[in-house]
Amino acid sequence: MGSLPLLLNPSLREFRGHYQALASVTRLRIVQFLAGVPEITVLELADAVDISQPRLSWHLRMLRRGQVVRAHRVGRAVYYSLNREGLNAFHRELTTLIAPRPRVRALQHEWSEV
Repeated sequence: MGSLPLLLNPSLREFRGHYQALASVTRLRIVQFLAGVPEITVLELADAVDISQPRLSWHLRMLRRGQVVRAHRVGRAVYYSLNREGLNAFHRELTTLIAPRPRVRALQHEWSEV
């Protein structure tokens, strides 16, 4: 039930999964709510964001797969929290992925002369 291990250099497939997890207004609302609490049960979160528990569980599964949230079980209750480390790691890697490279700059210079 815990979060997936975060790789140091996510593959493009992992990037896709991460950003697909964030590609829903409903999931963004869940993330926004989780940003304001240390952790919360699924039932409490369902009430807070006004979504049925089965639908919320589906969205939370997507967020777990994208390494956006963490889950842990205490008895029958499942607690969720925002995976800030995971979000920061993907952000850093994306920044590296899209950073200008010397060869690209050289090509841009050549194209501007055309």
